[in-house]
Amino acid sequence: MSLMNGSTWQKSLISIIPYLLVLGILAISLLSLASHISWTLYLELFSHFKLQYLGISLILFTLLAITRKKLLILIGLFLVVINLTEVASWHLPPRLGSTSTSNLRVLSSNINIKNNSYSKLLSFVRKEKPDIAVFMEVNNAWVKQLSSLADILPYSFTKPNPYNSGIAVYSRMPLENAAINLFGTSGSPSIVSSLKINGKIVSFIAAHPPPPFKPDSFYSRNKQLDEIRKYVQELTTPVVVAGDLNVTMWSPYYKRFVSKTGLHNARKGFGVLPSWPTKATYSHYSKFPAFVYQLLSIPIDHCLISPDIKVSKIHTGRNVDSDHLPLVTDLVIPKK
Repeated sequence: MSLMNGSTWQKSLISIIPYLLVLGILAISLLSLASHISWTLYLELFSHFKLQYLGISLILFTLLAITRKKLLILIGLFLVVINLTEVASWHLPPRLGSTSTSNLRVLSSNINIKNNSYSKLLSFVRKEKPDIAVFMEVNNAWVKQLSSLADILPYSFTKPNPYNSGIAVYSRMPLENAAINLFGTSGSPSIVSSLKINGKIVSFIAAHPPPPFKPDSFYSRNKQLDEIRKYVQELTTPVVVAGDLNVTMWSPYYKRFVSKTGLHNARKGFGVLPSWPTKATYSHYSKFPAFVYQLLSIPIDHCLISPDIKVSKIHTGRNVDSDHLPLVTDLVIPKK
């Protein structure tokens, strides 16, 4: 009798597995949608992991398909498409690159204040040959090392810091009217300047708002994004904003920023291009295999541009022993 009860219990458990799988996909989809519209700290943090939600929902859907429950499979498929849409939109339409020759290569790299792999970053920069490069979390030691790039990037404006808010810009062309702008915060400086390309003035903003892991830094990041937005809205020239913005394209704060400024993300059509975290050689970043960081990686490093600026190509660079991958963007600035 107990054997029969055990067998019945097992059959009952197996029979509810398809429903549990659908509920799992539903829960992920609801979390994705809720974080998509939420302006609160913790739900907004969940908005950044659309790639991970898609991956988990696809795994659950594959298991669901094995059960051959047609109605549940259709429901599961509908929910998977919801998650897929958030990711696929960054790959569509596929970008083959501009037919015009790029005339501004922008390199952006959060090098991490604990990173001492100077030669690895410097060789990467020389290989990529940027016209302008933004480096974040630079201290005095890094500024001294980066000065060796003067033969290819002779113009610079730096604001080193012993913690993680240092920022520096190095350029092949003069940085006109370069200045520090705090954009409403006290500890996360941005660098604003102008470049002359093809006879046209382009406003360049290098920014690194604080990471939104605590209420105060969450407020500071949002405040800085809002102040940069106001600054951009007052400009009459084409604009390039580059740096670690500590926000993904799925955050409501990011969406408000691009909606009100009219700026476009250079990665549109080229893919999601996750940039953080990646395996580094120090602290807790060295504890796990590289694939763990790849599974958790999200796109928080950006190059945002005015609509009249075109993108030839964009890619993440090789690991330079930071917790971020560099972002390299080839832009086409139209002639005056």
